[in-house]
Amino acid sequence: MPANSPVRELPDSPGLLRELGSVRTGAERERLWASLQERDQLRKLADQAKHDRAELDENAAWLAEHFNQPAPEDFDVVLLSTAVAQATAKEREAEKFFKPVIRALTRLLADSDGDLDAEVRQLLRDGIYVLEGWLRQFHGLHEMLARQLAERQAASPKVLRAKPVEGDIDYAELTRETMAKFPKILAALAK
Repeated sequence: MPANSPVRELPDSPGLLRELGSVRTGAERERLWASLQERDQLRKLADQAKHDRAELDENAAWLAEHFNQPAPEDFDVVLLSTAVAQATAKEREAEKFFKPVIRALTRLLADSDGDLDAEVRQLLRDGIYVLEGWLRQFHGLHEMLARQLAERQAASPKVLRAKPVEGDIDYAELTRETMAKFPKILAALAK
């Protein structure tokens, strides 16, 4: 991508998400619960959540700043359509991965019935905030690129123009040249 690219790489799995990403079953929830009880692990995850929130806020600011801007001039329709396809795939992948984790963390938070101390509850809230934020980021990036592609396609319709010809046209010669370029069509016509 060019240096002034409107496409910004979003991380595959920010730090806290790597830690929370495997919460899908009851056993994995118990593993998470046990690791949250360890103070060193809790502090480490809390620091990572703080870092992830800052990174998320930075990316949200970048997206807000660039969202309504047109794509750079050196981005052609092909490059933008490729970027839209990649953003679509990334958004679907994020939804597939993050939504079950958000549900599991929300359930864990709701099912705790006050069994969790304030630090653990805040960590779970931060995890949900970060996951939902990244879902918004992926969706926003996809929307921005799709809008830029639509604008670029509308602004630059491709119109092919023939070169002016002087004199008489030899249609027989023109037909032979054209048919020579497409031998399969010529073979099909010969049958």
